[in-house]
Amino acid sequence: MGCQCSKFRKLFRSSSGRRKGVASTNHYRQVILRLLAPVLLFSLIWAGSQEFPRAAVKNLTGQRVELHDTIKGKLTLVNFWATYCVPCRKEMKILNQLNTQYAPRGFQVVGVAIDNSKTVGRVSGLVRSQKLDYQVLLDTDQNLYRTFNTNAMPFSVLVNSEGEIIWEHTGYIPGDEVELEKILKTYLAPDSTHAD
Repeated sequence: MGCQCSKFRKLFRSSSGRRKGVASTNHYRQVILRLLAPVLLFSLIWAGSQEFPRAAVKNLTGQRVELHDTIKGKLTLVNFWATYCVPCRKEMKILNQLNTQYAPRGFQVVGVAIDNSKTVGRVSGLVRSQKLDYQVLLDTDQNLYRTFNTNAMPFSVLVNSEGEIIWEHTGYIPGDEVELEKILKTYLAPDSTHAD
């Protein structure tokens, strides 16, 4: 079977408008684009969905935790931070509020401290002083953190209930939480406590 490329080239070739088929050529272009648009959109969405990596980290008492099991079944924000990161500390307060507000609707925050062996001793104290009510885990060798090819902090990954990454965010400046909250409202079940 031969290539039909020349027919497609003719179909999409610009015309001076003198020929009879100009209007129909534009029509065919539009039809083809309309047919291909959903396929391209689906391809981008499918290619963009990436499963959260399976990795073992430790909790604050030193026990091994499979993070993938922790996030399974809930919309989860995994937030990577370190004790020496000032923007991380500012963001923690906001994430704590979001965790409290949206937990009844199926959302959770999981903090992952990437402090090394020299600074990991400060993590528990910071968690207490910030009064964090979400789970904090340790990735002292940064194996999980490195899978995201970033060196910036804080770094957050939003994972859906199927374990797929649906959003990533680097850094924190006041107001960043507005975008996150819009996404949360899109993915979470309606709040039944405020029903009419």
